[in-house]
Amino acid sequence: MSAIYLIRHGQASAGADDYDQLSPLGQQQASHLGEDLARRGLRPAAVIAGSLRRHQQTAEHCLRGAGLALDWQTLPQWNEYDHREILRTYNPAYHEISALRAAISQHPEPMVFMKAELKAAFDRWLSGQYDDEYQESALAFRTRVQGALQQLPPPEAGPVWVFTSGGPITVVTQTLLGLEPRGLLSVNARLVNAGVTKLVPGKGGYGLATLNEHVAFEGRPQWITTI
Repeated sequence: MSAIYLIRHGQASAGADDYDQLSPLGQQQASHLGEDLARRGLRPAAVIAGSLRRHQQTAEHCLRGAGLALDWQTLPQWNEYDHREILRTYNPAYHEISALRAAISQHPEPMVFMKAELKAAFDRWLSGQYDDEYQESALAFRTRVQGALQQLPPPEAGPVWVFTSGGPITVVTQTLLGLEPRGLLSVNARLVNAGVTKLVPGKGGYGLATLNEHVAFEGRPQWITTI
């Protein structure tokens, strides 16, 4: 039975001015996952990746770790939402990410403040009340990812590896399980880097078989990250 493997990118460069590239640990995670998938005898018939650099780099390191020299199809429909736009639309002072970092560092409870600001920004985006203020509203984002889900190759085409981000994986999960869209951030925050979500064919399309599987890293707890 063919399956779709949605693979979250390896750890990106959180805290840097350019988040969209794998950290050294992110490269190791992707390579190690490829080695583990190869050990399990999992070989894709096709590979898809979002167009963000962290997607492309994860695909490159994972396939190399699996000992595979395969080309992949780049589909921007699997890209993440723009978290920087969501933050700066919520508070124009956050136009530069350094301003948010400064506000966090100056607060007496930095982590509490950061989580509250992120929640407020995403709640605003997800509410649907301000859609015209965003280049891509939450509804448009969900519609984009749901369209990508519908365009996945048919089961008879063979297994497919899709390198993407936590947001699209969350939307797929919510869609297949009938969950409320407003829970996007809480689900996404729990998805580990280089974790695997497996979809299997069934009546009417694909269904969710596993979510956020990361057995490849259970012997390396320091490699289990969510950024």
